Amino acid sequence: MSRQSAMDKSFTYFALLEAFGKSGCPVCRLMEEYSLSYLDGLFYEQVNDVGMRRKLREARGFCNWHAWQAKKISSSSLGVAIIAKDLLTEAITRLDDLLRGHSFRTYERAIGRGIAANPLLGFIQGWHQKRVCPACEIMLEHGRHALETILNFLHDTEFARRFENSAGLFVIHTMRAVDRHGSHRYLRALIAVQRGKYAHLAGELEEFCRKHDYRFSHESWGAESDSWLRAIEFLVGKPNIFGNDTQRKGSGRGTTRWWALLIDGCRRWVWGQGRDQPRPDA
Repeated sequence: MSRQSAMDKSFTYFALLEAFGKSGCPVCRLMEEYSLSYLDGLFYEQVNDVGMRRKLREARGFCNWHAWQAKKISSSSLGVAIIAKDLLTEAITRLDDLLRGHSFRTYERAIGRGIAANPLLGFIQGWHQKRVCPACEIMLEHGRHALETILNFLHDTEFARRFENSAGLFVIHTMRAVDRHGSHRYLRALIAVQRGKYAHLAGELEEFCRKHDYRFSHESWGAESDSWLRAIEFLVGKPNIFGNDTQRKGSGRGTTRWWALLIDGCRRWVWGQGRDQPRPDA
């Protein structure tokens, strides 16, 4: 980024200045606000856009969090209904393919012919390789831009002062700043601010724990009273910004072997439910 572009004060610059004066991580706050704004515009005027419908099909719809955000957006019901009908129609087509008898081959034969030769393996592979939720893409893009903006303006006295007086960035944003902007001239300044935030909060947590000791229970509570809640946000971000780990299972899952074992289990379950029916690969 050129020196001139770094000096340009974008909408994000002023949005950050406002966010610095509010509670919680300012980057998380902007990510949340931008994602809601994006969904509002999508449900209002983009539900029939061909490109958007294709993105949603490739992503199998929105993630859990962004799908439920629709309840917070006025007049979103029609847009949700149109999108949901399109996604369900697409899902029905995929399930119809699976219901055809030839799709239930043994996984050994399927692997021997390649993943694409077996609709069951293709179905599961398609799910694991689905596109990221479009709203999440937008949210992450704004998060990256907000981090870059903070770094670019830490030389600005007023901006730096407000950032230092803010709640600071939560841990993952700090890590991403280091990971993506390791050579940035103001990264060291950001790290110093964040280190100070961590130390201050750790001190408040220590005081919170101390006052839970019966010997000091008579002392009145101060700023440390909600430190445990602020610590949660500091460590994992604002609620519903970053998802849980239920979709990142690990342990070899996502490999062809794991899919094959899953399919074999499906086959045995299907045949167990209809023992009087001939085996599809018989």
